[in-house]
Amino acid sequence: MSTADKGILGIFRRIGRQAGLIVIILAAVLLELISALQYRYARGMLEKELEKSAFRDLTTSALRIQEVLSKAEVTVNTQVWHAESNLDDPAFMERLVNNMVKDDKDNVIGAGMLFKPNYYPKKGRLYEPYALQGDSLGAVQIASDKHDYTQSELFKTSMNGDTTNWTLPYLDAEGAKDVVISYGVPVRDKSGEPVATLAVDLSTDWIGEVVNMHHVYPSSFSLVMSQAGDLITAPADSIASPSLVRKIVDMVNDSTVERQLKANGRVTGFVFYDEERDEPGHVYYANKKYEPRWQMVIVCYDKEVFGKLDDMRRRITWMALVGLAVLGFIIQLFIRSYRKLQATQVVQERISSELRIAKEIQMQMLPKESSVTRSDIHVYGTLIPAREVGGDLFDFFLRDEKLFFCIGDVSGKGVPSAMLMAVTHSLFRSASAHENNPAHIMKTINETSCHGNEANMFVTLFIGVLDLPTGRLRYCNAGHDKPMVVNYQQSIVESLDSKPNFPVGLFEDGKYVMNESVLPPGSILFLYTDGLTETKNEQRKMFGVDRVKEVLQKADSKCQLETLLQDMTQAVTRYMERAEQSDDLTMLAIRYSPEAEENVLSETLTLKNDLHEVKTLGTFVKDITARLNMESKQAGDVRLAVEEAVVNVMDYAYPAETEGNVNIEAKSDGQ
Repeated sequence: MSTADKGILGIFRRIGRQAGLIVIILAAVLLELISALQYRYARGMLEKELEKSAFRDLTTSALRIQEVLSKAEVTVNTQVWHAESNLDDPAFMERLVNNMVKDDKDNVIGAGMLFKPNYYPKKGRLYEPYALQGDSLGAVQIASDKHDYTQSELFKTSMNGDTTNWTLPYLDAEGAKDVVISYGVPVRDKSGEPVATLAVDLSTDWIGEVVNMHHVYPSSFSLVMSQAGDLITAPADSIASPSLVRKIVDMVNDSTVERQLKANGRVTGFVFYDEERDEPGHVYYANKKYEPRWQMVIVCYDKEVFGKLDDMRRRITWMALVGLAVLGFIIQLFIRSYRKLQATQVVQERISSELRIAKEIQMQMLPKESSVTRSDIHVYGTLIPAREVGGDLFDFFLRDEKLFFCIGDVSGKGVPSAMLMAVTHSLFRSASAHENNPAHIMKTINETSCHGNEANMFVTLFIGVLDLPTGRLRYCNAGHDKPMVVNYQQSIVESLDSKPNFPVGLFEDGKYVMNESVLPPGSILFLYTDGLTETKNEQRKMFGVDRVKEVLQKADSKCQLETLLQDMTQAVTRYMERAEQSDDLTMLAIRYSPEAEENVLSETLTLKNDLHEVKTLGTFVKDITARLNMESKQAGDVRLAVEEAVVNVMDYAYPAETEGNVNIEAKSDGQ
């Protein structure tokens, strides 16, 4: 066969393959058209059934409501004649409304009678005996200048002579003490003039319960509106949110909304879209046949009405197209998998690069040992994250002869914890820039961390402030592991006692308590996160506090802190054996080695026994407390005590009209 023949044969083969593909495509299109026609016909039938179901639900709800309303109307109407026959007896009116409440215990929550002003002069200008369901005291007078019922629509309508009067829902603060609807009729005197309104109150809660008692579709719900379009009752928020209810009410009242469906000439419907559930639905509504002519509304979602039909259509479509789609699906799957693999590799490389940079940035945030250059203090810390980035932190710096330091552990792991770690680190630096009280620093960090903390992440944090001249340690512990103090003078390792506080980020109004202690000269304060004590070996047993103490006790009193932390890390690594590190491991060690000084401060002041000299005393004491780095409150207490003592000496140490001296001496040995 020549080359030309082979070329022509190849062309015919390609045409044949394309023709077969065209036939398959045409058959698939024809099947899809048939399926679409069947779906449209079936959907139309379901829509008609939906209209009928909506009509039945609305009718049933209206009848249930009317049954309750009619019973209330009968309760009132049957008592009007008795009221008109005994208008000269106000005590009878109180018994009357009390009996009305007892006669209809299931629905009526209150009954009252509203008289024209000054009808019973002895009862005052306004008189409204009212009986409340369940109140053993009987009817009481509730009218007052504050509760002026003559301004209510119920009273005004009755005084005009209207015989049927159902109100819209309103809050009856004086009588029923609930949101109610009221039915009232006029009570007439012998001349036929309305002189009072006899009324009963019904709670609106039962209306919502009645209309939502049963629906064909589980997610359907009903509303009741007045004829003017005001909402009377709505389902619970768990069924339909207030914003969705408002949307339905607005659409029913909006004449521009296209009404697409009608059933039996009484029920009107339209289509709506629920953004909250991201699905369409149908709304049907109709006016109640009897007074009050409320609008009954029912909402049904298309997913429940047409869901099975849509599922069936999808199955048929897939079955019809499966033969054609298999090959294309496999090819597309291979192409997609290959592209996805390439994209995943690119993303993984980018994430790995970003995490490496994040780790470098995180490590750069940690303070260096060289940041504290003093002979009386040595600080060293290490942080070994379990992942590329961790949620542990520590920090320290010197200010005003004080060492400020912290160590913390963020809940969770990975990038979110690392971000919160960076924020907490910055907050510590900012809050401690001008504050010496660790409890106040902790409170500031907590308040800031709680703002916008929708992820409910928290930080266990320990903050300490060490006064270097005196060794006085003030600290606040927010749910963190207690640090350990290695006292080489007494050869003991003990935990630093602290009052418990909530971790940072949980409660914006959390209270934080400061603790105080004194570090012995030559001692080491060892701080750590739970990644040390909770490290587990292959048998799932934890490293524990006792093993930490063993390593600290074996250390030499002159050992370097870097060596101490390396020994601790090696002990943990040996204990883990082949198990993986599951949590960040962070340790911070502080050695306090003050130089012994017999006298770091010695000042004297001599004053005459004259009260005008007290001003000079205040300046002297203020200078002394400032040189000793006392807190403002403590310095104030010292000034107050010294001034009081000196004034007493001036007043009583010398006889009257006798001059003398008062000598004040201030000394400190640094401790």
